[in-house]
Amino acid sequence: MKPIHRLLINSMPKSGTHLLILVVELLGYQDHGRHDSLWRKAQDRLGLSAPMVLAHQRVQRNWKRRWLCAVRDNNNRRTIPMDVVLPVRVPVDLANQWLNDIAPGCYLPGHLPWTETTAHLVQAAQLKHLLIVRDPRDVLVSFVHYVTRPEHLLSADFLSLSPDQRLILATEGGQGPHSGRQIVGLRQGFASILDWRREPDVLLVRFESLIGERGHGSSIAQRHAVREICQFLNLPHDNSLIEHICQRAFDTGSATFRRGKIGSWQDELSPDQIQRCTESFTQILDQLAELPAGPTAD
Repeated sequence: MKPIHRLLINSMPKSGTHLLILVVELLGYQDHGRHDSLWRKAQDRLGLSAPMVLAHQRVQRNWKRRWLCAVRDNNNRRTIPMDVVLPVRVPVDLANQWLNDIAPGCYLPGHLPWTETTAHLVQAAQLKHLLIVRDPRDVLVSFVHYVTRPEHLLSADFLSLSPDQRLILATEGGQGPHSGRQIVGLRQGFASILDWRREPDVLLVRFESLIGERGHGSSIAQRHAVREICQFLNLPHDNSLIEHICQRAFDTGSATFRRGKIGSWQDELSPDQIQRCTESFTQILDQLAELPAGPTAD
């Protein structure tokens, strides 16, 4: 059966976005923003086309967004935030255009915090919404590694801090000491992402269920998670298809892939850091514990 739905793939940064993308591509979905020609790639890099990911860098440089924000009266412009950690304000009508332009059988990834207006736009566009979530302590460790890469726009901020200070800034948010950018902490970001649970046509996928044995998860939970995705997208979910996807759903070649395993925070944080981070994320961990994790044994 050919995929017919139009998908929004949403997540916190470093929560397994590419893992979920790989699964839906194995199910036949295509990247709505894929650029095969050099000209289309140049347009994307220059911000001359709609963003291929609804996240800070590509949304920020989009020329149409910048022009609309420059010419419109700030007091009369309705906007929504795009990106969880470094939100960019986007005029509602432009965001609506981007969402409605997703073609049938295609997906558009992003990091979209919940707002009432954003939820209305997603529902009005009749999108199927896949949302992947992950233990915030694993997200925190992976996020700090990611933003301290020299090429990341926040690297100077985080590299100027001690390891403990990096964890605090990432968790609680604040102003970047070097760039002056306002950073939304992961704790607040998680709360906004989990607010999507209240909306229809949203399937929450646990990273810990989808990653499978190669990520220190369970093959049984992985098969259950893939089957749930197939059912949500009204696709066949026979055992041979499920096995085919599970055998291939682990991509170490992604540009943002680091370790892709469950529980890495236990190896990388000190006992004091673990205690502080667990306390900071208590409410988020409690909410994640309420989500069905799927079977782990036959």
